[in-house]
Amino acid sequence: MLGFAAVKGVLRKARNGMRNAVASVRGRVRPAYARMYSRVVIGVGRRLPQSLKNLIKRLWNPWPARQNIIDIPAVAPALDPRESTTYDVVCFSIIDWSFRWQRPQQLMSKLADAGHRIFFLEIASFLPPGARTFEATPLRPNVWEIRLAPPVQFDVYSGAIPPQTAEWFLRMLDELRCEFGIVAAVSIVQIATWTRVAEAARARFGWKLVYDCMDEWKSFPGMKTAVTREEERLVEQADVVAVSGTRLLEKWKRVRPVLVRNAADFEFYQSAPRENLLGNVRRPIVGYFGAIAQWLDVRLVRRVAVERPDYTFVLIGGVFDVNVAALEKLPNVRLLGQQPYAHMPSYLASFDACMIPFVVDEVTAATDPVKFYEYVSLGKPVVATPMPELESYRELLYFAATPSEFATQLDVAVRENDPELVARRVALARENTWTARAATLRDRIRDAHAKVSIIVVTYFNRELTRLCLDAVFRTTLHPNFEVIVVDNASTDGTPEMLEEIARQDDRVRVILNRTNLGFAAANNQGIRAATGDALVLLNNDTVPARGWLMRMLRHLQDPKIGLVVAVTNFSGNESRIAVPYTTLDGMPAFAEEYVRANAGKVFDIHVAAMYCVGLRRDAYEVIGPLDEEFTVGMFEDDDYSHRARLAGLRVVCAEDVFVHHFGQASFGKLPKEEYDAIWRRNQQYYERKWGMKWHPHVGR
Repeated sequence: MLGFAAVKGVLRKARNGMRNAVASVRGRVRPAYARMYSRVVIGVGRRLPQSLKNLIKRLWNPWPARQNIIDIPAVAPALDPRESTTYDVVCFSIIDWSFRWQRPQQLMSKLADAGHRIFFLEIASFLPPGARTFEATPLRPNVWEIRLAPPVQFDVYSGAIPPQTAEWFLRMLDELRCEFGIVAAVSIVQIATWTRVAEAARARFGWKLVYDCMDEWKSFPGMKTAVTREEERLVEQADVVAVSGTRLLEKWKRVRPVLVRNAADFEFYQSAPRENLLGNVRRPIVGYFGAIAQWLDVRLVRRVAVERPDYTFVLIGGVFDVNVAALEKLPNVRLLGQQPYAHMPSYLASFDACMIPFVVDEVTAATDPVKFYEYVSLGKPVVATPMPELESYRELLYFAATPSEFATQLDVAVRENDPELVARRVALARENTWTARAATLRDRIRDAHAKVSIIVVTYFNRELTRLCLDAVFRTTLHPNFEVIVVDNASTDGTPEMLEEIARQDDRVRVILNRTNLGFAAANNQGIRAATGDALVLLNNDTVPARGWLMRMLRHLQDPKIGLVVAVTNFSGNESRIAVPYTTLDGMPAFAEEYVRANAGKVFDIHVAAMYCVGLRRDAYEVIGPLDEEFTVGMFEDDDYSHRARLAGLRVVCAEDVFVHHFGQASFGKLPKEEYDAIWRRNQQYYERKWGMKWHPHVGR
């Protein structure tokens, strides 16, 4: 076997060869080469003895930790266009995407339009040859259909997923995370059968759980009782419960649900091209579109059609578990079956009046009919049975409880000539859009996440500050945060730039000091103004990597942890790691690979240097504000870390949170004599305060 000296010599030669290779391309490291190094040192190294890992990192690493060699670009580094700049949505669906276009697809589409990537899960009996555990098909911008073929098939309406299948789903979701770079996500569950899988995803990946309750399932045709039992559990466990109507709002009031009614795609109905799809059908035409199922009162429709033989009744939609033979026999009734959603505006434009002839029972009493909002998108008169959820729109439609009343009200509807009433209906539809509904849901999802206050202290360095804030908004996938910028009397245009940013984004607040109060005092100002459940002190010469805040918050869920600091390319202690990139554009790819290889890892660190430090509000209340006796700056982070440990809290470095740090942006502007004087003064104060000698920081 080779002795230690021989191994050392081999590794030194390898190191020199690799450095020469790097130098030959003038410092530009090819991505494939960087990935190889990452896999060897980060991946394989996990199985090696610690002493050998340290030796490899010291001797073989061709990239010494670079400090202050990256030029400052004008904008933050470009992200992979396939990755979102906000949280993703994993939709545990109730229907296939290709099924009749309704609430599940509408809400997901509007969330996609708002920038969220949607992964719409569907169950398949089999996958094509060569497919893995899932098949991902892009359907439209930001929407992927994820077809799954679990080892044990199950009916999504049954209410129960076999235990072995539930575990399989978690492995599949983990593969999905890796495949698409999912860092932050929310699970939206549309039927309670998925409850335990979504709960497990929350526990393992940190995904908030949202239940979109769109119907009264207790009496819904074809729904198993096991679903309603699981629904009780889901409602109690969900972080957000959204309901489609006031009856469901009352039913689940104990969990304070959010009302997200049904709606219409108003712009689509208003702007879609129109064509005559009904030919020379005799008028007046009374139209209906939607499912023809048990809730449609076939006998009522037949009686009305018989009483009004001069009217043509057009019903568009698939037929499900209901006998429509009596309608098919009538010469003035046309059953057109399921038609493409794209054709609905054309059909609607042809209708003289629309109808919602539903049986009023426990299911429909809780139903807010989508078709009503769609009908009134073109101002059409609507005749409906007295469904409770339509009561608030009484002035804009016609109610009828019996066949005779229905026929009479249809007479009024088809003769209607009231432009003002038509305009009011259109205005209602314009206000009740799926875009507005998605915004309501997004607001509640945001509020379900802990609010984080990011405090940034600035002193000159306007372009660095612009770069930092740009990166924060592009890489912070956590939906609930505010940025408080405290400027210490900069005169380089920084205050004006900050005020302009605040005018454009209400998440930003600016505090402008007339004098330089120093790092500690300015951070304390920001903390006093903060409203978050968690606090992050972020230097203005940093560029966070994608998903940085979500990962940091995961560590702060541990009540034993008081302070969390990110790893970086520039620091004076163990938080500093070697990086291969030589321009900032290379940072995102390196950071993504590094943090993925180190997911969930933290280690105790002596000092959490305050270029990027996070803490919970309750930890701050115990530790207290930064000590402002450390004038200007330096040593306040040593002091704060020591105080955190005295409070019984851990101070840790998160290996899966990376920020690029330019370093010394403010202090680097000081003359050496002044810098050294501040250092000596603050070191002496630290040693007097704690009655111990300060020890210099050490690297890895």
